[in-house]
Amino acid sequence: MVKLTAQVAKLPARLDRLLFSPAGRTAAEAVTGLAAAVAPVSCVVCETPDRSLCSGCAAGIRRATLHPYPAEEGAAALPAAEPEPGYLPPQDRSREDTGFVPLPVLAAGTYAGGLARTLLAFKNRGHTDLAVFLAPVLAGALHAAVRSACPEPGAPDVVLVPVPGTPRSLRKRGYQPLMLLMRLIERRRLLPAGSRLASLVRHAPGPPGISAARFRGLDFSRGRVAGPQKGLGRSGRRRNVHGSMTAGPAGSLEGCTCVVVDDVLTTGATLAETVRALRSAGAVVRGAVVIAVTPAPARNTSPSSAAVPGSAAAGNGNGITGRE
Repeated sequence: MVKLTAQVAKLPARLDRLLFSPAGRTAAEAVTGLAAAVAPVSCVVCETPDRSLCSGCAAGIRRATLHPYPAEEGAAALPAAEPEPGYLPPQDRSREDTGFVPLPVLAAGTYAGGLARTLLAFKNRGHTDLAVFLAPVLAGALHAAVRSACPEPGAPDVVLVPVPGTPRSLRKRGYQPLMLLMRLIERRRLLPAGSRLASLVRHAPGPPGISAARFRGLDFSRGRVAGPQKGLGRSGRRRNVHGSMTAGPAGSLEGCTCVVVDDVLTTGATLAETVRALRSAGAVVRGAVVIAVTPAPARNTSPSSAAVPGSAAAGNGNGITGRE
């Protein structure tokens, strides 16, 4: 029985190796051609027929997401970065007066043009096939974030904590886009060295918290959650999610160093609530990673990518939506 269980656990990785082998790619091409004849598809970016994402648009998005960049500027709801040991912040002073430093956030790209359309199709239009393309995009930013969060060799593993999806979005879509990506990254062995994936945060209320020794691979059941974030301003988003998540009782995650993962950064309210829950349970949160950050006034931190599909300059009408 134990041997059978071990073989079943290895099955996803074996299927991935088969899929990406020369024979697997040839078979996939044949299946794609047949599917295109039976149920025609087109590129979610440029509408070229036969593929969900054509080679030209895919190449453009890859170029625009090669260099993850700091994305915290303009996300005013982000929490503070972890303080240095011994630091005591002044009381009753504004963020500016105290030299407020926001939580570091790395983004793979800007939520505009081709990248925005690809994410929208993946999240809201059932294009789960785009996970194979988006997983390496997110993995690149994860590697950069883990290097920053844990620069010293021999340090404890960094725990990659996805922002939990809501029951509403699961009912609507039938799948959880972020977890689908993270599980694919894990199966394809694209997780950064010295990191592990764990769903430590859930929507409150729910089952009781857990100890740090039991955090590996947990997926909490969902309880009552905040409403959709779409259409809300900064303060509305913050109020909407505040207190809606938990990672267990105080001290249950003592000793865990975490990096939070989300798909899109807008104001930072959802990230802030996830970080609050983790820190309340005793975890140290060193930063966050997102696939894309929404354009903000005067934000110009991403590498120049004019006329590249997937960049801010390449399209308009982003269809920006908030987390549900």
